[in-house]
Amino acid sequence: MSEEYDITKLKRSNDELKEIINNSWDGIGIIDFSGKFIYFNNAFVPILGYKKEELKDKNFISFIQEDYKRAFIELMKKNLKNRYESDINIVCIRKDKQKVYLKITLSTMLNKKLFVINTKDITKEISDDQILDSYVASNHVNIDGLITHTSLAFQTLSGYKEEELLNKHHTIIKSADEDDRIFSEILTSIKNSKEWNGRIKAKRKNGTIFWIDTKVKPTYNKYGDITGYTSLMFDITNEINLDVETKSLQKEVVQKDNILVQQSKLAIMTETLQMLSHEWRQPLNIISIRAQKLELDISLGLNNSDAFAQTLKEIKDDAQKLSDTIEEFQSFIQVKSEKEEVIAKDVVLKAIEIFKKDPESKDIDFIKDVTDIPVFNTYKNELTTILVNILVNAKEAIFRNKIKNGVIKLTCYCLNNTIYFEISDNAGGIKDDIIDKIFEPYFSTKESKHGVGLGLYTCKIITEMHLMGKISVKNHNSGATFKIALPI
Repeated sequence: MSEEYDITKLKRSNDELKEIINNSWDGIGIIDFSGKFIYFNNAFVPILGYKKEELKDKNFISFIQEDYKRAFIELMKKNLKNRYESDINIVCIRKDKQKVYLKITLSTMLNKKLFVINTKDITKEISDDQILDSYVASNHVNIDGLITHTSLAFQTLSGYKEEELLNKHHTIIKSADEDDRIFSEILTSIKNSKEWNGRIKAKRKNGTIFWIDTKVKPTYNKYGDITGYTSLMFDITNEINLDVETKSLQKEVVQKDNILVQQSKLAIMTETLQMLSHEWRQPLNIISIRAQKLELDISLGLNNSDAFAQTLKEIKDDAQKLSDTIEEFQSFIQVKSEKEEVIAKDVVLKAIEIFKKDPESKDIDFIKDVTDIPVFNTYKNELTTILVNILVNAKEAIFRNKIKNGVIKLTCYCLNNTIYFEISDNAGGIKDDIIDKIFEPYFSTKESKHGVGLGLYTCKIITEMHLMGKISVKNHNSGATFKIALPI
């Protein structure tokens, strides 16, 4: 009876042990001399990316990247002589062709015919170290000031290879006109268990100068003795050079700004004239054709007074359209008012007052949100006109899309020396295929009798040419938001 109890107890213990192994985070398995899996736990599935049934007929060595296979096989041979000489880091290739870095612990079983393999995924640790090595410039220096290790990022920054820096004094990067005392000061601070922070003017291997913002901390052994220091360095060469150049550039900035303003205006006028010439060409051609027809009819002796009168009326109407276009063009090329000190709240209230004179606006809920904003100089009438134009467009979009509970919100705020006016509606937004075109001249979503498509283009031209700002539009959940940004 006792023997049966012991067997049952042993079986239960083995089942418990197997359950523990199967649920381990580490990959635990048994392989033979060829590397073929005899047994493996569940952790090998996420590590190698294969399903359990796919791994049954696989050879572990086949997963190892080619340049690591030899070292792994050598480790297997060593284990036959010394079953505790077992640690190695290798790279395996997963099913998805990605690399996985593994720390392997290998030991032989008592019969020395099989190997127990314990596998830990260290990909994240390796990746983090590689990132730090590649992107963070650092040096490790011993107590005598000799370099013992340096990161790849510092080698790139300084132009030296690691072998050229190892066992060299930390002053190897010192610029000729940098004070020698600064490096002595660093060592003194470290020996007194103090950190050191400062800027160092350094020299690359090719002789060019660079500046580094340096943070130095002492390093210790397990007994608490200071063994040297670690330096973290940040390249601030551009920042230093920028400080030097800023003063000389400041004098040029005002002149260049004025030139850019004029160039911007000329560019806008050129673009507008090209658009206008395109729009004028068609009616001019029609006028020319009709005039030629009249001339031909007269030469042929066709005397139809009614037809002549109708043709002349059509020519007159076309000429009037051209005249109207010229008037619209003049309205935003030359503003009629003068710049003045403006309170944003006054502009907003004036625009709302004009907008609400339209009887249709009473059916729309209006929300205004105006924060305290500094007084600024601008063309008050033109800015008011732009706001009213956009408010009217929002109202028309609400009616056009048959929105029952129409809402328009006008927000005004100041951020980073820029004043923003935002007008939002719940009209359903602007279709993606036309949202990039709405500021183009002669583009309109309205019926032709309601406009020729110059309203938003006029807003854009006045904002950019005279107010020196920007106007943009984007969709939100229930509608569109127009944003005007005016630098103070």
